[in-house]
Amino acid sequence: AILEQAQDLEQKGHRFYLKAAQTAVDEKGKEMFTTLAEDEEKHYDLIKRQHASLTSSGKWTSSPGIKPVNVDLGRELFPANREDLEKTVTKKSSDWDALLFGLDIEIKSYDLYRQSASQMEESPGRQMFEFLAGQEQSHFNMLMMRYDSLFGPVSWRY
Repeated sequence: AILEQAQDLEQKGHRFYLKAAQTAVDEKGKEMFTTLAEDEEKHYDLIKRQHASLTSSGKWTSSPGIKPVNVDLGRELFPANREDLEKTVTKKSSDWDALLFGLDIEIKSYDLYRQSASQMEESPGRQMFEFLAGQEQSHFNMLMMRYDSLFGPVSWRY
Protein backbone atom coordinates (compact mmCIF):
# COMPACT_ATOMS: atom_id res chain seq x y z
CA ALA A 1 0.00 0.00 0.00
CA ILE A 2 2.87 2.38 0.78
CA LEU A 3 4.47 1.77 -2.60
CA GLU A 4 1.15 2.38 -4.35
CA GLN A 5 0.74 5.63 -2.41
CA ALA A 6 4.32 6.57 -3.32
CA GLN A 7 3.69 5.85 -7.00
CA ASP A 8 0.59 8.02 -6.88
CA LEU A 9 2.48 10.91 -5.26
CA GLU A 10 5.29 10.69 -7.81
CA GLN A 11 2.85 10.61 -10.74
CA LYS A 12 0.96 13.61 -9.37
CA GLY A 13 4.24 15.44 -8.85
CA HIS A 14 5.40 14.63 -12.38
CA ARG A 15 2.16 15.84 -13.97
CA PHE A 16 2.07 18.96 -11.82
CA TYR A 17 5.68 19.95 -12.51
CA LEU A 18 5.22 19.46 -16.27
CA LYS A 19 2.20 21.75 -16.21
CA ALA A 20 3.98 24.25 -13.96
CA ALA A 21 6.92 24.33 -16.39
CA GLN A 22 4.53 25.16 -19.25
CA THR A 23 2.76 27.94 -17.38
CA ALA A 24 5.57 29.48 -15.32
CA VAL A 25 6.37 33.09 -16.17
CA ASP A 26 9.87 32.97 -14.74
CA GLU A 27 12.43 31.22 -17.02
CA LYS A 28 14.47 29.84 -14.13
CA GLY A 29 11.23 28.54 -12.67
CA LYS A 30 10.44 26.76 -15.95
CA GLU A 31 13.85 25.07 -15.87
CA MET A 32 13.45 24.08 -12.23
CA PHE A 33 9.96 22.63 -12.77
CA THR A 34 11.20 20.65 -15.81
CA THR A 35 14.05 19.18 -13.74
CA LEU A 36 11.66 18.31 -10.93
CA ALA A 37 9.29 16.60 -13.38
CA GLU A 38 12.16 14.47 -14.71
CA ASP A 39 13.19 13.53 -11.16
CA GLU A 40 9.65 12.56 -10.19
CA GLU A 41 9.44 10.32 -13.26
CA LYS A 42 12.69 8.57 -12.23
CA HIS A 43 11.36 8.13 -8.70
CA TYR A 44 8.14 6.63 -10.04
CA ASP A 45 10.12 4.13 -12.15
CA LEU A 46 12.24 3.14 -9.14
CA ILE A 47 9.19 2.60 -6.94
CA LYS A 48 7.38 0.72 -9.71
CA ARG A 49 10.34 -1.71 -10.08
CA GLN A 50 10.36 -2.35 -6.34
CA HIS A 51 6.60 -2.87 -6.30
CA ALA A 52 6.87 -5.37 -9.18
CA SER A 53 9.68 -7.22 -7.40
CA LEU A 54 7.76 -7.43 -4.14
CA THR A 55 4.61 -8.55 -5.95
CA SER A 56 6.36 -11.28 -7.95
CA SER A 57 9.01 -12.55 -5.50
CA GLY A 58 8.09 -11.04 -2.14
CA LYS A 59 11.58 -9.50 -1.94
CA TRP A 60 13.10 -6.09 -2.35
CA THR A 61 15.49 -5.82 -5.26
CA SER A 62 18.75 -3.95 -5.14
CA SER A 63 18.93 -0.71 -7.07
CA PRO A 64 22.51 -0.14 -8.23
CA GLY A 65 21.82 3.50 -9.13
CA ILE A 66 20.94 4.35 -5.53
CA LYS A 67 23.73 5.47 -3.29
CA PRO A 68 23.30 5.53 0.48
CA VAL A 69 22.35 8.95 1.77
CA ASN A 70 22.48 10.47 5.21
CA VAL A 71 18.97 11.68 5.99
CA ASP A 72 17.78 12.65 9.46
CA LEU A 73 14.62 10.56 9.46
CA GLY A 74 13.50 12.08 12.74
CA ARG A 75 13.39 15.62 11.37
CA GLU A 76 10.34 17.04 9.68
CA LEU A 77 10.97 18.89 6.47
CA PHE A 78 8.77 21.86 7.26
CA PRO A 79 8.11 23.73 10.51
CA ALA A 80 5.34 22.17 12.55
CA ASN A 81 3.08 25.17 11.98
CA ARG A 82 2.75 25.02 8.18
CA GLU A 83 0.09 27.72 8.15
CA ASP A 84 2.80 30.31 8.83
CA LEU A 85 3.84 30.22 5.18
CA GLU A 86 0.39 31.17 3.95
CA LYS A 87 0.02 33.86 6.63
CA THR A 88 3.42 35.38 5.84
CA VAL A 89 3.08 35.81 2.11
CA THR A 90 0.54 37.27 -0.22
CA LYS A 91 -0.54 35.90 -3.56
CA LYS A 92 1.46 37.56 -6.34
CA SER A 93 1.20 35.26 -9.36
CA SER A 94 0.61 31.76 -10.63
CA ASP A 95 4.31 31.08 -10.01
CA TRP A 96 3.58 31.59 -6.32
CA ASP A 97 0.76 29.04 -6.50
CA ALA A 98 2.98 26.55 -8.31
CA LEU A 99 5.77 26.88 -5.76
CA LEU A 100 3.38 26.49 -2.85
CA PHE A 101 1.73 23.43 -4.39
CA GLY A 102 5.15 21.94 -5.19
CA LEU A 103 6.28 22.47 -1.60
CA ASP A 104 3.17 20.63 -0.42
CA ILE A 105 3.86 17.67 -2.75
CA GLU A 106 7.46 17.45 -1.56
CA ILE A 107 6.45 17.61 2.11
CA LYS A 108 3.95 14.77 1.68
CA SER A 109 6.43 12.64 -0.24
CA TYR A 110 9.26 13.30 2.22
CA ASP A 111 7.05 12.46 5.20
CA LEU A 112 5.91 9.19 3.60
CA TYR A 113 9.45 8.14 2.72
CA ARG A 114 11.06 9.08 6.03
CA GLN A 115 8.34 7.32 8.02
CA SER A 116 8.59 4.23 5.81
CA ALA A 117 12.39 4.12 6.13
CA SER A 118 12.19 4.59 9.90
CA GLN A 119 9.97 1.53 10.23
CA MET A 120 12.22 -0.81 8.24
CA GLU A 121 15.29 -2.87 9.03
CA GLU A 122 18.38 -2.33 6.87
CA SER A 123 17.40 -3.54 3.41
CA PRO A 124 17.23 -2.41 -0.20
CA GLY A 125 13.74 -1.11 0.68
CA ARG A 126 15.02 1.08 3.50
CA GLN A 127 17.85 2.27 1.26
CA MET A 128 15.31 3.20 -1.42
CA PHE A 129 13.10 5.12 1.03
CA GLU A 130 16.11 6.96 2.49
CA PHE A 131 17.26 7.84 -1.03
CA LEU A 132 13.79 9.12 -1.95
CA ALA A 133 13.52 11.12 1.29
CA GLY A 134 16.85 12.76 0.45
CA GLN A 135 15.65 13.51 -3.08
CA GLU A 136 12.43 15.10 -1.82
CA GLN A 137 14.41 17.11 0.73
CA SER A 138 16.58 18.44 -2.14
CA HIS A 139 13.46 19.27 -4.16
CA PHE A 140 11.96 21.10 -1.19
CA ASN A 141 15.15 23.10 -0.71
CA MET A 142 15.25 23.97 -4.42
CA LEU A 143 11.65 25.18 -4.33
CA MET A 144 12.28 27.23 -1.18
CA MET A 145 15.34 28.89 -2.71
CA ARG A 146 13.32 29.78 -5.80
CA TYR A 147 10.50 31.02 -3.60
CA ASP A 148 12.89 33.20 -1.62
CA SER A 149 14.43 34.63 -4.80
CA LEU A 150 11.02 35.57 -6.22
CA PHE A 151 9.05 36.60 -3.16
CA GLY A 152 11.62 37.21 -0.43
CA PRO A 153 12.58 35.07 2.53
CA VAL A 154 9.88 33.78 4.81
CA SER A 155 10.20 34.60 8.49
CA TRP A 156 9.15 31.57 10.54
CA ARG A 157 7.57 32.07 13.93
CA TYR A 158 8.13 29.28 16.45
